[in-house]
This record gives sequence, structure tokens and C-alpha cells, in this order.
Amino acid sequence: MTGIVAITGSGGFIGAAAARHYLAAGWQVRGLDRPGVSQPDGITAITGSVTDDAAIASLVAGASLVVHTAALVAESGDWTQFHELNALAPRRVALAARAAGARSFVHLSSVMVHGFTYPDGSDEGAAFNPANNPYCWSKINSEYQLRGLDEPGTFAVHIVRPGDVYGPGSVPWVVRPVEHMRSRTFLYVDPRKSVINHLYIDNLIDAIAAVVAAGDRMSGVPVIVTDGERTLSGDYFGWLANKVGTQWHPSLPGWVAEPAVGVLGWALPHRLSTALDLDRQSIRYLRRRGTFCIDRIRSLGWQPRIDLHEGRLRTAEWLATEGLIAPLGATQPPRRTVVT
Repeated sequence: MTGIVAITGSGGFIGAAAARHYLAAGWQVRGLDRPGVSQPDGITAITGSVTDDAAIASLVAGASLVVHTAALVAESGDWTQFHELNALAPRRVALAARAAGARSFVHLSSVMVHGFTYPDGSDEGAAFNPANNPYCWSKINSEYQLRGLDEPGTFAVHIVRPGDVYGPGSVPWVVRPVEHMRSRTFLYVDPRKSVINHLYIDNLIDAIAAVVAAGDRMSGVPVIVTDGERTLSGDYFGWLANKVGTQWHPSLPGWVAEPAVGVLGWALPHRLSTALDLDRQSIRYLRRRGTFCIDRIRSLGWQPRIDLHEGRLRTAEWLATEGLIAPLGATQPPRRTVVT
């Protein structure tokens, strides 16, 4: 199937990857993103906001598929902005898509609807937990806002809950940690206990396609997507540290790091606190212990096409191209990454 696909947040990490995928598959791609944000070549780019009804109407006109990736992605911040951009905007875009005659609407939610302390092996039926966190809370609200909007046989609403999406261009799981490693402001938190529920970007895009292909069968049904591996944060970030070439970064148990960072944020000068880029909420993300069950997405015939080894290779190539690590194959001094 081809036609017009409309993508919100098309200049972002996930949105741009979706745009490139559908362009390669022969679709006409229309994208919406904020002023000043570069969008992929080959798409019809619209400048505007997901809070602007006129911009949304221009985006979805004639589209058979609408993929909503736009979101405020941050560990903390203004709850009003999270509510407007993450909770209310998906419903606004979905209603416009339905009115324009789209067949399918995909909303990128998050596994963070389950909070930070979910049981190991949790599936889509696990309890919601806002965890006193604006991102978790707003993503839960977004799913509530979409309930009842699907119309069987006419308009399908798909809710995808990705894990920690990494790959070339990922800010939270690649760029930010690498920049902190380079500036010696990186901190390991529970590196031998906490887990990264990584999901390579191409695997997420494949999962979106699988959910859409399932049609009404998966309408209104949330789907968790990760790579299905248990990877300790020390292993995940340690590999990045090796690529950067740093020898040592401090490591703290979470029960020490969380209150300590809170005190530092209060006591340090604003400029230094901003440079460290840590607060209690960001530490909570690094303290997660549980993995997720991905049986539902596997039942659609989906399998992670890119494993962690291949994903790392592709990410390293991109980092080298961007000048964030030494060129691959270059001679480097011996290095030792210490994770305790």
C-alpha cells in the first residue's frame, strides 16, 4: 500500500526516520515541524505546531496514514507544556486525521506510561504509573485522550509504546551521554543493576509498519516495542565510553545519586548545574531495573531486524562522521573503561 503519509515531528529523530522509510517505500510524505527545524529532503515540509489546527489540517489533507511522533521529550519541565504538547496534541491530530478521511493513525506513546518501578517482564496490561513525572503523566493522558476515537473498518488508532530508542541521531541515548563523556560530566548510576530497554530506530519503524498492516485487529490496542534484550546500563554506556576514549567516570548507587543530585542542583551555581545536566528525574530514568515483554508485537510477525551489535556499529559510524568520536580504525591510545 502506498499513498500520502503525514508525519508530525518529521524533523525529529523518530519522525525523520519514519519519513525516510516511507519515501523509500514509494509513499508521498508530508511532514510538520516547528520553525527552524530541518526536515528530510524529498518530503513536502510544513512549518507549524501540533497545537495549530490550520497547520494540522494542511498536514493531513488527503493522507491515508498519519504518524504522530511530535512530543516534548524531557525528564522534567513545565507540566503545562507537557500537557499541551504530549497529552492534548495527539487527540487534536487524530481528530483532524479522521475528519480528513485517513484510514490509520499511529501515536508514539512510551513504555514510560508504566513509570520507573514496574515489575520485570511487564506487558501492555501492567498498571499505569505517572510516578510524579510530567513525561510519564502526559503520555498516560495521551492514551486516555485517544480512547474511543477509532471507527472499525474506517479509522484505526494504533498506540505504540517504544522503549529507549537509540541509533544515529538519538539525543537522549547517544548524543547527550557522549557529550557528557567528552566533557567528563558523565555519571554511572547503578551500572550493574539498572537496565536500558533499548530499541534500535529501524526496529521501531518496522514495528510501526507491522502494527499498521494489522489494521483493525490492533486498533485501540497498545503495543510495547523494545529489542527484547536485557542490557545493563553499565554495558550500554560503557561501550559508548570506550568509543569516546574516556577511561573513568564516577559511579554511584541510585539511592545515593538521586538525593545527592537534588542537593547539588540546589547548591551549585546555575551555570554549573546546567552543565551537569542532571536532576532527580533524570536519575530515576537511569535507575530502572525491569525489562518488558514484547510478545504482542512478536505475534504480528515482527522481529528486531537490527541486533545490538549491528546497531552499535551503525551508531559508531554516525558518531565518527559527526566528529563526536575518533574516526573508526584510527589509532588511539590504550583506554580502560571502569564500571563498578
